[in-house]
Amino acid sequence: MATDFRRNPETYALIVGAGSGVRFGRSKAFYVWRGEPLISSAARPFLRSREVDGLVLVVRAEDVAQAEALARAMPKPTIVVAGGATRSASVREGLAALPASVRRVAVHDAARPTVSQALVERLLSVPGACAIPRLPLHDALHRDPALGGGAVPREGIWRVQTPQVFDRDLLVRAHQGDPEAADDGELVLRLGGQVFYVEGEEGNLKVTTPEDIMRLDGGLGALRIGHGFDVHRLALGLPLMLAGVEIPSPHGAIGHSDADVICHALMDAILGAAGLPDIGHFFPPGDPQFAGANSLDLLRQVVEKVREVGYRVGNADCTLVLESPKVAPYRERMQAALAETLGVAAHGVSLKATTAEGLGFIGSGEGVAAWAVATLIDWHPPSPSPDA
Repeated sequence: MATDFRRNPETYALIVGAGSGVRFGRSKAFYVWRGEPLISSAARPFLRSREVDGLVLVVRAEDVAQAEALARAMPKPTIVVAGGATRSASVREGLAALPASVRRVAVHDAARPTVSQALVERLLSVPGACAIPRLPLHDALHRDPALGGGAVPREGIWRVQTPQVFDRDLLVRAHQGDPEAADDGELVLRLGGQVFYVEGEEGNLKVTTPEDIMRLDGGLGALRIGHGFDVHRLALGLPLMLAGVEIPSPHGAIGHSDADVICHALMDAILGAAGLPDIGHFFPPGDPQFAGANSLDLLRQVVEKVREVGYRVGNADCTLVLESPKVAPYRERMQAALAETLGVAAHGVSLKATTAEGLGFIGSGEGVAAWAVATLIDWHPPSPSPDA
């Protein structure tokens, strides 16, 4: 905690992250995005602002200890409080925790981690008692048939965001009587208070569903890339398994499992993209339980391992180098088998085959090799069970 703060702080930021995250599948405030919890990203512009003297983090009761650990590392005085049953109740808990000298409060949702420094400073520069960012509405609006149906004119309708900056006394009065609202600006309007609007930012996204994590990263999620390579000797009388399909051939690959060189290269590419150990670590070649194992089954296990650490496969590109036989007649079956195992669409797998033009051990028919590149997308992990 910093020691160069004002003796009588005047402006605090209240970061609200006490929701249960029903639509997200878990609490959002401590979901890790780009290496840190969303609440840390949401707080950063306020920590950097010279106008802000300190913060209040409002979190779920079960997250208080974790939030206090974050607070101890923050460069400004930071108070942690447990929130209420609703967003409005959580804001009231945060207001009650403010130092007595605070005159101005910036209320911001922890679920908006991409708020810019410029927007924060723009709001803090407004001289009025209530400043709110807003954006125009571009989509057409229709009322639910159960409510009478019909189109709703969008002229004069705005989308509003957080942070919202208030005179403390005004916000406290707006919350008297424990009212409920989607945002604090609505409560000020009910009170008859004057609201000053500033231009919001399209990039100030709010995380509500798992799909919104992809929106934070431009629709792709946090993309990770891995590369894999595998090679096997060939011998007469063995089956030739490639991408889970047995290819008619007088010779096949030698290996502890079914020696599927494409699957093995792809597994290493996926594990590498996730920062996990290689396939030899998970499926040791000397372990009898993997003798003759179907490599598609092993690949399926690899996909599950990367899901457990928060990733899913985006796409895969594989190159097979084999002198004979030709695999073109089987390519569609091979791609389909890989796509189904990876959990991607058919066009999410590219499979190419070439020869070594008679050069080297592959050209002489002694071996087969494959290269693979895979992308992983940072994705919302499975929601923990209530009993976990």
